[in-house]
Amino acid sequence: MDLLKKNAQISANEIVSLRTNSLEYCESIINHVSRSFALGINLLNGELKKSVLIGYLLCRIIDTVEDDLSLETQVKEKYLKDFLNCFDNIENSYSYSRINSLLKGDKYHLELVKNTHQVFHVYFTLSKNTQNILKKWVSEMCHGMIYFVTKQPKGIRIQNIKEYKSYCYFVAGTVGYLLTDLWREYAYKLSEKNYIKLNKYSGIFGEALQTINILKDIAWDAKYENSIYIPQEFLLKNGSSHENILNEKYYRQNERAVKELIVIAHENLKASLIYVKEISKFNFRIRFFCIFPLLMAFATLRKIENAPNLLTPEKTIKVSRPEVKKIIRMSFFSALSNKLMLRAVQQISTK
Repeated sequence: MDLLKKNAQISANEIVSLRTNSLEYCESIINHVSRSFALGINLLNGELKKSVLIGYLLCRIIDTVEDDLSLETQVKEKYLKDFLNCFDNIENSYSYSRINSLLKGDKYHLELVKNTHQVFHVYFTLSKNTQNILKKWVSEMCHGMIYFVTKQPKGIRIQNIKEYKSYCYFVAGTVGYLLTDLWREYAYKLSEKNYIKLNKYSGIFGEALQTINILKDIAWDAKYENSIYIPQEFLLKNGSSHENILNEKYYRQNERAVKELIVIAHENLKASLIYVKEISKFNFRIRFFCIFPLLMAFATLRKIENAPNLLTPEKTIKVSRPEVKKIIRMSFFSALSNKLMLRAVQQISTK
């Protein structure tokens, strides 16, 4: 906290107040930038809650930069690289907050960027081990974003399954590893054996959730975000291409290509259940945090498979509010028992 120490005008009480206000800001903004993750984060407690909260917000800040279509590639690359300097000291995060006025996007996401320094105020109160975990995996995500932004400056065009998995690793798998390292740091009675197995499935856990996000927004991403994540090799094999992803004449060919990704989604979601099974029921809050988005993913995948016009940009795949409430209840019970979790998955998938 060099900036605070250098300023003799700031008393110890004022420093505590500043940190408290920053934490309150972070706890408030999470409800606006991600309602689904906010539910799980708010159920966590103590240092683990604070660590996951800050980890998520750091990822959201760089995601906001990556998603901004108005930025030139070189500028976007610079902003992503500059973000990494914020881990060095709090002064850099104050400077970084100013890029907010140069970005376009969701108003709450932009507000978060404007308050990057608030997030880092809390970051620097975390234990050194926790700081290192967040820095390691958020930096890895950032480097991956830089790679894809510079490699494909005119818009993401995934060429093959290897590149697809690489992309998912950087934007979501890294989150899985980050969380697993935090579980190791704070979970109750998590053995080294448990950690090793969790680590084996950490990337898949993240990829599973990312694949569902990709599948539900294929047409929207292609038309409005200029990004196509369906591997070109899948499309070519079925008689289509990235250029024809929204062409109605190629609907059947595109649909067959999408089904190949749906198969991968099923495999990843099943593997993610193995991940959750390794977390003891004594860690109820952590289990709920993991189970709720997984059950939501199973429900979304069911709707994707039943959707008649998945490749229409105006088509929105959304789980209904009544079902979301039901899934929340199911998630609480599933956090108590793997058997109940598997039963919930079956009920949701076959509805």
